[in-house]
Amino acid sequence: MLIGGHAVNAYGISRQTGDVDLVAQRSVKEQWLALLKRLKYQVSQSDDRFARFRPETLAAWPIDLMFVDDQTFAKLLADSQVTKIGVATVRVVSARHLATLKIHALKHYQEHRHLKDYNDLVALLRLERTGISESELRALCERYASIDLFDKIKRELKS
Repeated sequence: MLIGGHAVNAYGISRQTGDVDLVAQRSVKEQWLALLKRLKYQVSQSDDRFARFRPETLAAWPIDLMFVDDQTFAKLLADSQVTKIGVATVRVVSARHLATLKIHALKHYQEHRHLKDYNDLVALLRLERTGISESELRALCERYASIDLFDKIKRELKS
């Protein structure tokens, strides 16, 4: 399923991105590795949770895969939606799950990603399509990031 910048775009939020981010079941990781190898992608990072692939040519998108357990994938799949992006029909995680993934990403500060993920999260919350209440947002921030993130988002949404 699509996550990341293209998923944000699928919800009508304009965001430039330089790769395709997908979430997949950890149980089928080896099949993904084999498929992308056949498609002439080179693995630039691979561990239990993430794998990054770079294309042989500039004509293709880099691909980042996030691996989750089967139970988590089933939850994401159950709430996902099919949408058209350009000429492709793709399955996109729900706005609620995308926002939760953004909160989780913000826990691990990466200078090159932080502002993008934060702005994506605020934009998703402003759309009011996540169904996340203020108390749920607080709980998600406490669980996956920090109470400071919740306070910052709350201030941002009021402005």
